[in-house]
Amino acid sequence: MNNPLQINENDIRRSARIIITHAEIEGEIKRIANEIEGSIGNQSPVVLSILNGSICFTGYLLTELDFALRYDVFSMSRYGQGTTGGELKHLSYPSMSVRDKTVLILDDILDRGTTLESARRWAIGNGASQVLTAVLIEKQIQDSSNRIKPDFSCFSVKDEFVFGFGMDIDGMWRNLKSWERQRLEPQQPPSTGNAGSCLKKKT
Repeated sequence: MNNPLQINENDIRRSARIIITHAEIEGEIKRIANEIEGSIGNQSPVVLSILNGSICFTGYLLTELDFALRYDVFSMSRYGQGTTGGELKHLSYPSMSVRDKTVLILDDILDRGTTLESARRWAIGNGASQVLTAVLIEKQIQDSSNRIKPDFSCFSVKDEFVFGFGMDIDGMWRNLKSWERQRLEPQQPPSTGNAGSCLKKKT
């Protein structure tokens, strides 16, 4: 069930910590852009972004892709204003035809894989000749054996709630340039590890 937050916007920032910087995010997006170009070549794909969380990821990635493309969006969510995923809600589908096209689907975070798999099935069902997927973050969930595997991804993070760079917390702070991890439990003594210990780059 989706868990609504009982916390104000100022407390959110005070109790959070940066786990990865804007420069690191940019670097990883450039890396997967090169991988995507190598895979797609000159096929002029249709890029489909899953909103709202992937808005920053999409904006940065598209400017790094050096090929002609068409763009459209899905609007779907499992989170609403909570910190745990609930039932998937489909708000809108792309209006652009993907028949006989290479399709690249972009999402912010791969959790249980429900949202990305739904988007992939839509593209296949509407006649796409090839479907590739790219995510900003893969969560390290306990059992990922049956989860969709993205073709391209930037980072791997523990199964914790993160926000910033397009991802919100209670509808706020999508505009942060970095990622932050929210402490929703009572404050604990600071960890002796470094601030990025819960998140690693994909290699």
